Amino acid sequence: MIGNFALIIGAMRCGTTSLFSYLAQHPQVSPSTPKEPDFFANDGNWGKGFEWYQTLWDWDPHKHTIALEASTNYTKIPGLPNAAERIAKVKADFRFIYVLRDPIERIESQYAHAVVHGKAAIPEGGEGELRTHWIAVSKYAMQIAEYYVRFPSDRILLLDFDDLKKEPDAVVKRVCRFLDIDPSSSLAGVGTVHNPSKRDHPLYVALKRSSLACSVAKLLPLSIKQSLRNRLARKLDVDIRLSESQRAFALRELQEDMKRLSEEYGFDVSRWCRPQAGAEDPQGTRTR
Repeated sequence: MIGNFALIIGAMRCGTTSLFSYLAQHPQVSPSTPKEPDFFANDGNWGKGFEWYQTLWDWDPHKHTIALEASTNYTKIPGLPNAAERIAKVKADFRFIYVLRDPIERIESQYAHAVVHGKAAIPEGGEGELRTHWIAVSKYAMQIAEYYVRFPSDRILLLDFDDLKKEPDAVVKRVCRFLDIDPSSSLAGVGTVHNPSKRDHPLYVALKRSSLACSVAKLLPLSIKQSLRNRLARKLDVDIRLSESQRAFALRELQEDMKRLSEEYGFDVSRWCRPQAGAEDPQGTRTR
């Protein structure tokens, strides 16, 4: 029976796939298959029980000390069930990693992701759409509060996406220390970006839906599976940005949450939401 779990709980479009891919190489870590089981957020999976959940790992108690998964749906209230509440019901040791990104950039990235997967349209001559749940996912203090009220603070690690992007080695070592695993282990490809905005090839989509292909995939190293996906995908060739009015609206909605994130959880938000070039900042001066 697995007793120690590390959950990368979000946020969506904040480097969670990359971080999972780096940590999955660690000899003391057992990565889940699939990466995002959504056990605690999906009613159907939750109904299968904790014993089913543990079958998602190729667990070896002689070498593994922690089971890793990464489900960004664990921080998507109110749209999805409260994962933190369900996790608290399980008798096991959980540690949580939450990667935070400039909320406006995160929303724009999610917009692009929705376009890639045919769930949103690219605006033509207009503003496009700004969905309420995209803003909710960017309310990090609201999302993480569900974990702080149920778990000790030393079991929760908040990371900055920019740090992961600029200093991936240092961030991965910090995560290893948080998980009580050897931070000096050599991990290949740290710094490589995984899960960029790409459209999956129809062949890759068909393979993911094939039970035979999924069985074979469990036998392949994560690096090979990621390489296969990258080869069977094409990059999104559009740069999506919120309009000035959308950006202003989002900032008004996020202001109190960012203040709470800074004051209650000590997370530095000073680098976020800087005015766009040519726009006015809150003091009325124009940026260049």
